[in-house]
Amino acid sequence: MSVVPIPLPCSAAHRVRIASVISPLKRVRPRAPFYKLSAHRIPTLWSLYRGLLRHAPGENIRFRVRMMFRKNQHVVKAHSAKEKLVMGYKWLETFKRAEQGDIKFQTVLSRYERMIASKREKTAWKMRILEAFNWEAKLRSRPIFKGSFIRPSFDNKLLPRLIPQPAHITGMIVRRRRARDRRWEQRETLKSWAHDLRHESLFEYALLKSARGETVGAARHMKGRMLGDHANRCAGEVVRLLREEHLLWAPVYTGGAKSKWDEPFLKRQAELKECMMRDISRYRAAPPAGLVLQGKQARREKVANKTIQRQRERSGEVTATTIKRRRSAPPAHVRELMTPRKLLVDRAIREASEGGWSGAIKAHMGVHMHMPEKWKAEGGWEDEEKKKLLDDMERKIRAENERRRKHSKLEAAPFSE
Repeated sequence: MSVVPIPLPCSAAHRVRIASVISPLKRVRPRAPFYKLSAHRIPTLWSLYRGLLRHAPGENIRFRVRMMFRKNQHVVKAHSAKEKLVMGYKWLETFKRAEQGDIKFQTVLSRYERMIASKREKTAWKMRILEAFNWEAKLRSRPIFKGSFIRPSFDNKLLPRLIPQPAHITGMIVRRRRARDRRWEQRETLKSWAHDLRHESLFEYALLKSARGETVGAARHMKGRMLGDHANRCAGEVVRLLREEHLLWAPVYTGGAKSKWDEPFLKRQAELKECMMRDISRYRAAPPAGLVLQGKQARREKVANKTIQRQRERSGEVTATTIKRRRSAPPAHVRELMTPRKLLVDRAIREASEGGWSGAIKAHMGVHMHMPEKWKAEGGWEDEEKKKLLDDMERKIRAENERRRKHSKLEAAPFSE
């Protein structure tokens, strides 16, 4: 067996010298990221950031410095952060030289100040215009109360019917409906589990009785509360037998253990019942007097607005309602001379549909349509073979209906004497 020689003292000392030279050159990766180290934060915040704000020649340049630091505060890559810091120290040197009287840098920074001011003014105007557009869009879609109400239900009390209806009201109603469906499913699941536990309790009761030589009748016909009362009576009898006869058998589902099994079920069922009572109280809640008064006032204002609108139309002003009414039907003097068939055709031509009977009428009258063949495809008339097949099916159905009609008449006729 070979023996490993012990290194000489001079060799060990030489290794120590090499380690002392190489160890400082090794890269030590800190456990914390660089942006959390004090060696990065203190110089950046106290020297660079405050120095830039202190030596900046104008308010707009200070604003730009704050915005750039706020924009780059989430840079986590070391090389990217290094590039931004080099640029920041270059700015700081430029600000200091301009403050010391350098004409070239003062001219450059003065132009930079004016450029930032112009850009800020342009951005401010864009924001003002955008806010105005948003406000106009909000006014166009603002909810209007016309005096009608949403009837009370399990999901809501009496609510004003707003047009358009706000999303939070719709979300509230939908959320409550889904929650009630979930509670109902959970209620059925709890009833099923409780039913199983009662049968397990009765099974243990039957085991105890059979061990004592007694017979027990089946409880399969029992359901609901009757089964629960029977299980409670059996559990009480088990407790009494265990206490009187000092049996060593410990029941799992019946006896004293039954109440522990029933406790979480009863607690959750009570919570579900409370939720159901809240739904019922919401349905039976009396309408608020203030809301009813607001509805009456809204109806009066609606009548007043319509009256003013009619007065404007009588004075010759053409409103949106006037244009809509004109487009809905021909003028009165023309409509008086039209037959009911022509009025029906005119209504079909004016509506938006391009399929079915309306599309066929428009195609016959030569009205321009975006999809001229749509009415044919819906009726099955685009394909000649399919049309023939449908006609044959219709003919057979009509013949069968006629045969059944005649047969039913023959059966209904009385017998002659």
